[in-house]
Amino acid sequence: MLHIRRMNANQREFIAHLRQVDPILHKVVLHHGEITLPDAQDPFTALCRAIIGQQLSTRAAATIFQRFHEWSLTELPSFRDLPSLIQRADDNTLRSLGVSPQKISYLRALSQAWIAHPELYTHLDENSNEEILRILCAIKGIGEWTAQMFLIFTLQRPDVFAPGDLGIKKAMGKLYGIPMASSINVFTDQAEIWSPYRSLACLHLWRSLDTP
Repeated sequence: MLHIRRMNANQREFIAHLRQVDPILHKVVLHHGEITLPDAQDPFTALCRAIIGQQLSTRAAATIFQRFHEWSLTELPSFRDLPSLIQRADDNTLRSLGVSPQKISYLRALSQAWIAHPELYTHLDENSNEEILRILCAIKGIGEWTAQMFLIFTLQRPDVFAPGDLGIKKAMGKLYGIPMASSINVFTDQAEIWSPYRSLACLHLWRSLDTP
């Protein structure tokens, strides 16, 4: 059973922290108001969705994942769980849902890891952020960015920063004048002042791209 650390409860403390350390983001957050996260999917499904959505537009990713989800609901009564279903599914079936051959191999690698080490993934949330990044990035098809998004949106860890995310870099350039070509360390150093609420900072940075 995962014990999700909800970020929503930290909003008030986050605003008070920004008032002391960052008037620029503080103003942005007050303008946005509270950003709440929906209830998270179970970890395996969330990672399947992340893999399916890699390098696709939001709309295309949502469409393909919806097909994948509906297919899995139809098939699962005949299987023990989703990892075993993916392992035994025909490639042609998965391709017909819109999943590319490369992503099929990633989904199989993910499901194989889940089947081989259930004791590890059942208690994944009991690990530190750094350990979870190490565990997930060892699976073919899951890189650091995907693992960071998993920490933010699925496990809802409060202090995660994704310096390689294009949207975050654009937002920080817009707010702080940091050139996009700057090293990762420049973005990471700026984000240090938001700790221990860097996940909430990321949510507001993404939202700032949609507001004047």
